[in-house]
Amino acid sequence: RVLFRDGTELYGDVVMPFFGLSPSVEFMLGSGVDIERGLLVDPALRTTTEGIYAAGDVCQIWSDAERRYRFYYGWKNVRAMGDLAARNITGSSDPWVPAQDEKLHISGDGKIQSPFWEYA
Repeated sequence: RVLFRDGTELYGDVVMPFFGLSPSVEFMLGSGVDIERGLLVDPALRTTTEGIYAAGDVCQIWSDAERRYRFYYGWKNVRAMGDLAARNITGSSDPWVPAQDEKLHISGDGKIQSPFWEYA
């Protein structure tokens, strides 16, 4: 159980706080690639600069369904991004599909906020 100062309670089998997720994008400053909290990419992992792709937890992928950029963390996702970026660099234009972990499913109430990332 998580009890907030305002009296709100959340119940779950496990509570796992995540914090400090701040991608290192300093190496791309001045490159021409658009950056928010991460490198901005389209669903094919193309950055806003022609010929440059990005993969991994350093990039924010555009979600047509949510109409915003979002991060996808975890080994399965970043590995899948590497595979997708390689395919697309070599001529495909396949879109991003988030990987699902068969053993761990994470959900939240959508109210988590941080200056570095957000959960929605």
